[in-house]
Amino acid sequence: MDPVPEALRGSFKISQLCQVFEATLHLCMEEGFPRHQLHYFPSPVILEDCGRKLILPEPQLGCIFGLTRFSPLNIPNEDRVAFAHRPPFETLFLAMPVSEGKRIISQRTRFLQESENQFLDLQESRERIFIVAASHRRLIHGRIMVRHQPAALFGSDGKILWLHPAAPRFGLLQVGFPRSQQQRHLDSPNARAQEHTQFQTHDEAGLPAWYGEVRQNMREDGEDDPMTDALLGLQARSLLQVSIEKEAEERMRAIAQEFLFDFETFFGMGGLMPVPGILDFA
Repeated sequence: MDPVPEALRGSFKISQLCQVFEATLHLCMEEGFPRHQLHYFPSPVILEDCGRKLILPEPQLGCIFGLTRFSPLNIPNEDRVAFAHRPPFETLFLAMPVSEGKRIISQRTRFLQESENQFLDLQESRERIFIVAASHRRLIHGRIMVRHQPAALFGSDGKILWLHPAAPRFGLLQVGFPRSQQQRHLDSPNARAQEHTQFQTHDEAGLPAWYGEVRQNMREDGEDDPMTDALLGLQARSLLQVSIEKEAEERMRAIAQEFLFDFETFFGMGGLMPVPGILDFA
């Protein structure tokens, strides 16, 4: 039996954050500019008094392909009037920042180049593929459009053709890389090593150094009283537990924020927006 979107969703545990649909790719031209070729996306420019320019945010590189859909599109009720006579314009939108400060992230540029070449091959062959994507409605130049930021592409036979390296990390699906895909990382292993703060432990029980020092001093002074020692131990454990709980809470909050920021970096801001965002230049 030929694969269908729901069968792929079950086989590869595809997240409900993603749409799965069948389509073909085609070239995307805008005012004579080939958006399907790798290019930098517009970013705001701030000019200082002395004439120096600062470009914010970090430059994004990517490519955009048009697509023809062969699976039903679930149109939100508030958009049905706008699409009563024609379907919305849809694109495959792959983009990401390719530098941090002055450091160029070569793994990302190579991944984008490989992806562009593969998308061009699929476009030229007119092959029907299944697209797994985080989809977003956008209001661009007064028209509602749908962007599909791809997580994976499957062939008509259900075999993986292309995988976004960040997709498994965010739980969007569970599938291995195709053998033909060379670029499987978006950064060098140690480039963004997180500083996981370790809870400070100083003995086998995990108690701080001052507790051991106090006990040792008491023994040397002949004041090794069991009751005092028990009270000091209780205080040390209480302080340690408070420290762990506070640090753990702060760390979990930081991890959640970092996770959301990274997800939006690769798969679009705002989740599956219920109301189109305003984006004049895209």
